[in-house]
Amino acid sequence: MKDCLIIGPVHSMIRKEVSNLLKKKILTVTERAVDFLPVLHQEGNWLTTLKRSVDMSKRKLTKTYNPQEYPHYDDYDAIECTNKKNIPIDYNGNIGVPITFFYWYPELDYEIIDGPLTPKLNGKNKFQRLIIRRKQL
Repeated sequence: MKDCLIIGPVHSMIRKEVSNLLKKKILTVTERAVDFLPVLHQEGNWLTTLKRSVDMSKRKLTKTYNPQEYPHYDDYDAIECTNKKNIPIDYNGNIGVPITFFYWYPELDYEIIDGPLTPKLNGKNKFQRLIIRRKQL
């Protein structure tokens, strides 16, 4: 693939074609949002094959696993993590994270197991999630 820079809506990350390129680390997502469609109040992301510098101090994981804080999905063998910065550093099972995990994915020692998918928690559908797991070293 030639180098490219694509500006697209945030939800473009859940499209099969885009998410497959993100999982393979062919494309990466920058954390800088752009006012994609100001009339509709829609933000967009930069998707690119270009190398980017990353401030890893913003990506340091510090939370530890607590069963009360991380409930288990009703229909998938994974725990819910509502924010990518709250990924528990001491949990080795499957973790459901928001699709914004793609912002951090290239730099963290996690692999994407499944997704995007819509798991249930307490009988209610969650928004699209990626299922990740710590890489076995």
